[in-house]
Parts: sequence; C-alpha cells; structure tokens
Amino acid sequence: MIYMEESQLQQLLEAKYKKGVQHGAKIMQQRMLLACENGTPLDIDGRAYFVRSDLQNLREIISNIGREGNKNEL
Repeated sequence: MIYMEESQLQQLLEAKYKKGVQHGAKIMQQRMLLACENGTPLDIDGRAYFVRSDLQNLREIISNIGREGNKNEL
C-alpha cells in the first residue's frame, strides 16, 4: 500500500485540479475558435452567442462607416 503524508496528498490534489482547469480552458478556447470559423453559435445557458474574430469585427465596422458615408452624400 502507498503511504502519503497529508501535505503530499494535498499538493498532488492541487496540481491535478490546476491541470484540470487548464485543460478545461483549452477545450473552451478550441470550441470558441471552431464556432468563430464555422459561424455557428455557442449555446450557453440556453442562449445563442456568436463569436467573431477581430478581423471580422473590423470589416463590419469599416463596412458600416462606408454605408454611413454614402447616406451623408445623398
């Protein structure tokens, strides 16, 4: 049988917990990237959230500015 001190066991549990949290964060990052690339929503608490990249957001802003400029010329 393996014998461990209480402090050793606590350190092992903390290390495994941190590794689990890091793994979970990495999975969420991958999920968000896939949703962004595919244009599909993330379902969080029954609501749909769409993720856009910085470039997608910038294109939309520039497009909106262009449309507003055209309205002012008329």
